[in-house]
Amino acid sequence: MMSPEPEQEVIELEKLSQKIDGISRQLQAIKEADEKKNEPDTLGWDDITQEIIGAVTFALPFLFTGELWDVAKAISPERAIVIFLLTLGIAYLFLVKSRLGNMKREELFHLPKRLISVSVISYTISALLIYLYDINGVAHFTPVQYLNATVIVSAFAVIGAIAVDMVK
Repeated sequence: MMSPEPEQEVIELEKLSQKIDGISRQLQAIKEADEKKNEPDTLGWDDITQEIIGAVTFALPFLFTGELWDVAKAISPERAIVIFLLTLGIAYLFLVKSRLGNMKREELFHLPKRLISVSVISYTISALLIYLYDINGVAHFTPVQYLNATVIVSAFAVIGAIAVDMVK
């Protein structure tokens, strides 16, 4: 008659083998989650939402300053174009050349998608906020001055949109 000890040892070994398999599966899941976490962030709806929040947050304080209205009335359209290009240039450098954030490099027409989304969102938000709060009516802007004000407010909105989008 056989001793029950070898059967008990086989049962214990099977239990240990099952535990090791379970730990191996958990370890594999942790590795996959870590690899996914380290993947570059692609532009998605969460990024668009963050850009909107950043643009609104940074544009609002500057929207209500009389000094900004005076500057918008005083500058020429050429100077507004220079401010527009300068803002886009700084945004480009910040998005492409900075090492902040882990963002995937995605391009549309050889331009970074984030630059396009940040610009469209920021300038649209700025123009809408000026209209929504009737700054145009209060400051008595001409159409050119309205665009000047949009460009000036958007300089801050672009910075805010990028900052909030990069902070995760």
